[in-house]
Amino acid sequence: MEGQSRPSAGHALLEAKVQELEERMRSEEREKASIQASQRRMERKLKEVNATLDQERHIHAEQRDQLLLRVKALKRQMDESEGEVERLEGVRRKALRELEEQQELQEALQAKVSTLEGELKRKVQQSRRPTLGPSTLSSDEEDGYYDNNSISSILTESQLQTTNC
Repeated sequence: MEGQSRPSAGHALLEAKVQELEERMRSEEREKASIQASQRRMERKLKEVNATLDQERHIHAEQRDQLLLRVKALKRQMDESEGEVERLEGVRRKALRELEEQQELQEALQAKVSTLEGELKRKVQQSRRPTLGPSTLSSDEEDGYYDNNSISSILTESQLQTTNC
C-alpha cells in the first residue's frame, strides 16, 4: 500500500504541476498574442507616420524648389533693373552735360549779343550825332530811340554765325 499511495501522491503533485505550467503557458501565450497585436498596431501606425512624413518632405522639397526658382527670377529681375537704372543714370548724366554745354553756349552768345548791341549803339550814335546835332536828343531819348526790333534786324543782317555743339 505504501508503494501505491506514494506514486499516486507524486502523480497528483505532478499533474497539479503540469496543470499549473499549462495555465502559465496559456497565460504567456495570451500575453504574447496581446504583445504581437500591439506590435502590429504600432508597426501600422509607424508606417502611417512614415508615409505622412514622406509626403511632407516631398511637399517641402517642391516648395523649396519653387522658392529657389522665384529667388533666381527675382535676382535676375533685380539685375535687369539695376542695369536699366545704370543706363538711365548715364542718359541723365549725358543730358546734364548737354544742358550745361547749352547754358555755356547761351551765356557766350548772350555776351556776344550784348557786346554787339553795345557796338551797334555806339556806331549808330556816332553816325546819328553829326546829322542831328548835339542838343537835339537827350541821352534818355537816345536810349529809347533804338527799340529791340531794330537791333534784332541789324543783328540778323550782319554776318553773325553761331554753331551748335
